[in-house]
Amino acid sequence: MNLVSDRPAYCLLTVSAVVSLERRVVTMGIRCGLRTHVLCLATVALTWASSPAYAIDNATFWEQRTSILQSEDTDILGHNSKLTEAEMKANAMLMTLKEKEMADAFENLNFPPAKNFMTVREEIEASNVFQFISDMPKGAALHMHSSSMVSMSWVIEEITYWPNLYMCYTNNGKLKMKFTEAPDTSCAWQLVSEVRATYPTEDDFNRELTEKLSLWTDDPDEAYPDISSAWDAFEDALSAQKGIVLYRPAYESYLYQALKEFMEDNVLYLEFRGTLTPMYELNGTHLSLEATVAIYRDTVQRFVQDHPGSFYGARFIFAPSRDTSLDKMWENVASARHLKELFPDFVAGFDLVGQEDKGVPLKDFLEPLLWLNEGVVSVPVFYHAGETAWMGMSTDENLIDALLLNATRIGHGYAITKHPRAKALARDTQTPIEVCPVSNQVLKLVDDLRNHPAAGLVAEGFPIVVSSDDPGSWGAKGLSYDFYEAFMALGGAKADLRFLKQLAVNSMQYSSLEFNAKGELIALWLEKWNSFISEFQ
Repeated sequence: MNLVSDRPAYCLLTVSAVVSLERRVVTMGIRCGLRTHVLCLATVALTWASSPAYAIDNATFWEQRTSILQSEDTDILGHNSKLTEAEMKANAMLMTLKEKEMADAFENLNFPPAKNFMTVREEIEASNVFQFISDMPKGAALHMHSSSMVSMSWVIEEITYWPNLYMCYTNNGKLKMKFTEAPDTSCAWQLVSEVRATYPTEDDFNRELTEKLSLWTDDPDEAYPDISSAWDAFEDALSAQKGIVLYRPAYESYLYQALKEFMEDNVLYLEFRGTLTPMYELNGTHLSLEATVAIYRDTVQRFVQDHPGSFYGARFIFAPSRDTSLDKMWENVASARHLKELFPDFVAGFDLVGQEDKGVPLKDFLEPLLWLNEGVVSVPVFYHAGETAWMGMSTDENLIDALLLNATRIGHGYAITKHPRAKALARDTQTPIEVCPVSNQVLKLVDDLRNHPAAGLVAEGFPIVVSSDDPGSWGAKGLSYDFYEAFMALGGAKADLRFLKQLAVNSMQYSSLEFNAKGELIALWLEKWNSFISEFQ
């Protein structure tokens, strides 16, 4: 229906016309009761159809355009807050850098967030905006996985040089690795040190090992043409890497290094998930779930004690595979309740992990999942949900189930914009989406991060946190790469320091920490934030 020109009053109302008419009704101050809604709109349509063509003069056009853009700018995540005078100076410098990078990319179409991260990592590192973000106190990383948090270069250069590390290839070409005093006959085990010695150079071997233990490759688009091939390679790499890091002394070093890398990236707190595959000793003895969690906790406490005032701490979320049976899920839930009771200040809650499209939907585990909130020991949940490009399938409907199951946060939530009722419920309950831009890109949900659905969430100020998921699996480190991608692509040209600051605040506000602990963390961050901002005076 064209509301600008003369049209017959009896023309049919299209959906877009109805929306326009509803706005017109509000403008005219007319109230439509529920039962008379359509008749009321029809009356307005008749009025419009018989009225002179709507006209707007030059001055009104610019006035209304400015008003709309100002409103939209205020809607951007964080943009309803005010900056201090010192922050405004820092922001002016940041936006000068950003505007130059955006203008150059607009002209030459070389925009790093539009390309697979593994092909542009060095370009990102050369960015002045990235350097600003690297130096900025970022609060917390809330979506991490226990066996892929550390830079792969450290794993290769440190852990793979330890004695008693063996490797072999299965009949289908998959790499297996483990520490042992006496390898069994289940595979053609060889010492890693001996295999490394057969290569022309150590770098040749280490490069090949890096590709086996991660997704890293020179041409990711050719190596992983679709989501299935990316996930298959990802899970193979994680499986091979777990054989290394599940060795108890190795994981103690690994977790300590993870905390160190995030601290050096100006992150103060972590929440990491893990399947709790039991750790093992050199003689093959496996540790219990309780002993494994105790090692996590003790390593975190040791790191915090070694770095007073520089790092606040970390918590663990028990996250077994979602691709399992109902009986096994009852066992997992019982373990979660038990661990929460044993480690109330360290075990944050429960989640399910694995490729969501191929896993069992949340609704199929309803009874055991409901049990998590019953009784004296209540276990908070942080479900991966909607990590899919599909719509109307059980995978994206996991979003609805996660919200109904009282999720504290939702992992990825990539499909949230396809479910307006779920999105509204998440906003009303202040249930944030854990957005992991680089992960979603390298695992083939989206190629150009400007097209990520979280860009729309940012534009309307929806509660999100940004995290890095499995940075070691694609050559990243810490949190800054994902903050950069979010700032440049999800926030668009107008997102400024207020957006970055809000991401940091959100990461602490939506953590699992209790009220007093959150206050301590925010106070520590604020001290570092003010020190960072003072450098721009």
